[in-house]
Amino acid sequence: MEWMSTIAAISPMRAWGIDVPNYFWFTGSSAAAFIISSFAHVFGFKQFKPIAGFSLLLAFVLLVAAPFNLIDDLKQPGRLVNFFLYGWENFGTSPMKWGVLLLIAYPVLILVEALILYRPYFIKRMEEGRGFSRTFYRWLTLGRASLDAQSLEKDHRLGFTLGAVGIPLALCVHGYTGYILGAVHANTLWHTPLMPVLFLASAMVSGTGLLLVLLPIFQRFFSLSQAIDRSMMATLAKLLAWFIVIDLVVRALWLSFAMPFGMQSRELLYQFFSLHFNMVVYVEYGLCLILPMIVGFSKLRHNLGIVIATGVISAVGVWLFRWNTVIGGQEIPRSMPGFTQYIPEIFGQNSIVSVASNWGIFIALLALVAVIFPWDEEMETHYQGVNNGSK
Repeated sequence: MEWMSTIAAISPMRAWGIDVPNYFWFTGSSAAAFIISSFAHVFGFKQFKPIAGFSLLLAFVLLVAAPFNLIDDLKQPGRLVNFFLYGWENFGTSPMKWGVLLLIAYPVLILVEALILYRPYFIKRMEEGRGFSRTFYRWLTLGRASLDAQSLEKDHRLGFTLGAVGIPLALCVHGYTGYILGAVHANTLWHTPLMPVLFLASAMVSGTGLLLVLLPIFQRFFSLSQAIDRSMMATLAKLLAWFIVIDLVVRALWLSFAMPFGMQSRELLYQFFSLHFNMVVYVEYGLCLILPMIVGFSKLRHNLGIVIATGVISAVGVWLFRWNTVIGGQEIPRSMPGFTQYIPEIFGQNSIVSVASNWGIFIALLALVAVIFPWDEEMETHYQGVNNGSK
């Protein structure tokens, strides 16, 4: 009998699918929304005070929705328990273990800061409410129903402290995701100490872009005044442009070191970017980064429709960067000729529908939080005292 042996590719099948870049995008956008909120609470930039509370709530919802991607990626959700039970002896060298602690501490901090920020408004609703509503908002005040000057000053100090602590925590929450990739020696696209910085820089772009999309929707249809603050939108568009400049500089440093001066990896990276040239250069860089940057630095930032469109394409561009980095990085061969190819399933786990479902969870959570927290009252209060242009 003639035996025929088939040698399969030694490179393992792709470990991460579409859920993972979506998770990275959510955590990064959360960090950006929190930092924009801290512009007012920590750094004292008064022009950002009207949207600080909304940005804080957005950061919380993004981070709560993000881990559902990881649970879906596990295939068997029960495996999540094993992650907490085993492996802690390797904590010092396990970025994933660092991440699980950050994913617990960071949303708790955001929630506490939000409860402190909105405490005066909870007290107002408690006094106006009856029955369960009154009891519910009493719980949200954390047992502090006083509105005297001393209590308000205490709230301000606590908010400042939590915001100051939250900034490095937010950076670590998303930075560790880039750390996970950068620590993989075998992957030529990932293995660079710049990977956490790359992820953080692009996260500021996606978070600001998402805010440019959601803020006018909530202001126009769900706020008390039902008016869009065009001055704030122009300010955010310019802020987005500066974040894009930083992102482009970091990417230039990354690619200029990896491709011309890489040793064995140089040819693989040239082949990788040749295969994805149109997507990377024309779509990801040209359309989704350079075009919004031009809008942000020009008078076009005063055109509301154009600004909202730049918010959409910049957020999408960062999602594509996450995709090209995570999925594209796994396409690069390590022990076989040729690049692999990944096409996500439409249905099932790690599929397009699962990612769409995660976005549905995000929208539902955002609606729920917007109902519970009086963000519209808080926003209007600060517009009364901030010279922020016409609405």
